[in-house]
Formats: sequence, C-alpha cells, structure tokens
Amino acid sequence: MGAIYIEVKNSILEKINNGFYKAGERIPSERVLSEEYHVSRMTARQAVSSLVIEGAVIREQGKGTFVASKQFSQKNVKSFTQTLKEQGYDPSTIILEFSKVHSLKEISAIMELPYNAQFYKLKRLRLGNGVPIALETVYLPVEKFIGLKQEGIGQSLYDTLESVYGYVVSRVSNDIDACISNRMMMKLFEVQKPVALLKIIGVSYTVDEEMLFYEESYYRSDLYKYQVDIYKRK
Repeated sequence: MGAIYIEVKNSILEKINNGFYKAGERIPSERVLSEEYHVSRMTARQAVSSLVIEGAVIREQGKGTFVASKQFSQKNVKSFTQTLKEQGYDPSTIILEFSKVHSLKEISAIMELPYNAQFYKLKRLRLGNGVPIALETVYLPVEKFIGLKQEGIGQSLYDTLESVYGYVVSRVSNDIDACISNRMMMKLFEVQKPVALLKIIGVSYTVDEEMLFYEESYYRSDLYKYQVDIYKRK
C-alpha cells in the first residue's frame, strides 16, 4: 500500500505543479480521489496527508483540502526584486508614500543621528506576479541621499543606492516577529480576513559598517519564507 499512496501523491503533486490545481483551489475529496485512482480511501487519505506534511496542500476543518500558495524564499542579502526574479516571478511595486519626515527620535537614535534628523520616508507595496506580498516602510537619511527622487525607487532600492550613490548593502541586522494583519493591511494585501504576517525591523549596512537605512516591513507568511542559518560558535 505504501508504494501505491506515493504514486497517488506524486500524481496530485504533478497536477499542482503544472497548474491543473491552482493555488487556493480545493482538491477532490478523499472519496473522489479513491474512485479516480481506483484505490482505497485509506490510501487516498495517506497520499493527501503526505502532501499536507510537505506543505503542498492545507486542510481546513469542515471545508476541505486546498492547494497551498507558493512561498517566496529569501536567505541571503538580496533585494526583494532580485529574490523574486531569481525564482522566476515578475516583481512590481506600488509606491504608497514618498515624503520627508523629521524628529523620529527612536529611529534617529538607532541610526546614531541627531534627534531632529530628516529622513525620506518610502512606503511601498511589493508584489510578485501581481499578488501583494509585502508592505515596506523605509527611512533613509536625507543628508546621505541628497536629491533622492521617487522615480528612481520604483523597483530595487538596492540598485538605486548603488548606481546613484555608490552604496552597496553588505549586511542587514533584522529583528523578526509575528503579528496579525490589521484592517488597513487586509485591504492592501487584498484578503478578506486577517492573515499571519512576518514583521521584520532592521538596519542595512555597508561593508564598512556604515548604516544606510532603517526598515519596517510586513510579509504575508503564507507567501514568503525568511531563512536564517545559525552556526555553532567555535
């Protein structure tokens, strides 16, 4: 029976990968699957359970089993744009706000700047294949990025800072937390009910440990995975 359930699982997985079953779509019930593949319901249940464990599908009590959304994964210091392109997706950006702000005491202290330092506030909605994935708010010191224009930050901020100002992001120090979307975020993420989010707050540095900008971002946890490697101290 073991080999049979694996064959059924692989067949369903192939249908998911080739788009026959799309993300968010309900797959057939165990009864229907057992009839379709001419196997027992126990075998069909084992195949579906294996897909649940692998993260390919999600069971919802009383509703059925649904194809899980594809997760975008980031591990190294890369821009959101580069990360999605490397995984074969089309990144896009909606700029929600670009303005000058000041007297942000907490951020100024973190960035080791005067309490009344001016910042460019850049708030962007980041999308992959047209699906909203992340809400980013970045604070860039005006004194460091004089003349920054909205037209130059529609896609990769990393690329703009390197090509225009000569700064290369070498390290990012992040605090990662979990939270639930509020009503404003639900509207931006185009969801009907609250979703779990990854809240990432961090500072980006150059290779010389010069602080470049402060960022507060929220990522849909069902669409985005942030990988961290932890090494044993020698």
